[in-house]
Amino acid sequence: MKLWEKIQDRLHRSPRTRSILLYLSFVGISAIFWSFLTFNSDVQLDIEVPVEMNMPDNVHLLSRVPDTMTVTVKDRGYRFFSYFFHKTPKLTLRFNDYSDGIGSVKVDQSHLKKALARILNKHATIVSVLPESINIRYTDLPGKKVPVKTDIIVEPREDYTLFGALIQSQDSVLVFSDAKTLSEINEVYTYHVEETDLTDTLRRKVSIAPINGAVVEPRSIDIMVPIEKLRSQSRTIKIAVRNAPRDVKMLLFPSDVGVTYRAPVSRANDEANITAVVDYNSINVSSPSNKVKVMIGEVPAAYQDVKFSHDSVEYIIEKH
Repeated sequence: MKLWEKIQDRLHRSPRTRSILLYLSFVGISAIFWSFLTFNSDVQLDIEVPVEMNMPDNVHLLSRVPDTMTVTVKDRGYRFFSYFFHKTPKLTLRFNDYSDGIGSVKVDQSHLKKALARILNKHATIVSVLPESINIRYTDLPGKKVPVKTDIIVEPREDYTLFGALIQSQDSVLVFSDAKTLSEINEVYTYHVEETDLTDTLRRKVSIAPINGAVVEPRSIDIMVPIEKLRSQSRTIKIAVRNAPRDVKMLLFPSDVGVTYRAPVSRANDEANITAVVDYNSINVSSPSNKVKVMIGEVPAAYQDVKFSHDSVEYIIEKH
């Protein structure tokens, strides 16, 4: 009690404190009068109303329904408290109420205002609606299955390689549109993807490029591009002879050749995956040389920098 008495005594003795208190009193009284006048007069406010349309399962929209509408509402100030403290109601439109049955859905401004009046405060006056109307196209035709073409450029780092073909989660999609548009669509493309200097397998979801006047489902596919590290390898392999006649035997000296290459780590220990060959038809019988060129035969696509220890060998031909 003594503390309160001391505070009161100090307030009475300080002119500055009394001035501040007087000012705050006037501000408080003004705020009360302003609130009273405002809340009892008409106020205009913009409200964002979510929009959705109930669609039959066999119908696909070819143009977009707006996510929200901006509704300008006029009402008594105090009634706007309900908009501030409650979730804005959603405007749900029934497809069957507005479809013309031949591919269009049209909701004009008068119908929008009537639908909004049913979900907003019954005392409110709807001044305007944006957009002023909803006009969308739809199709109830079955989807057309078309292949997906990927637009992808992938480059691994120098000591890595592409180890296998690109893998897609699916190779085709369904396209929905009107009959004329569907007849002109025979394939769809992904958005362009370009990745360089890769050191690991690429996995990504890629969107299908949109088609004007059509809807694609699904709208994206998953892709995987296998990337693997290269390892330097070397070994000795036998040289094969090709195109020799049946009555001819071709002896090679040496009959094998050393080979060096870079292979994916998982294939580094594979055998018989690189072949060396000499072609009987490449022999120039008029040449005094008895050497024939050693050529690279079969090599896995993922192998790089394949080199032989020597590029030719000597030969002897025996005829039976």
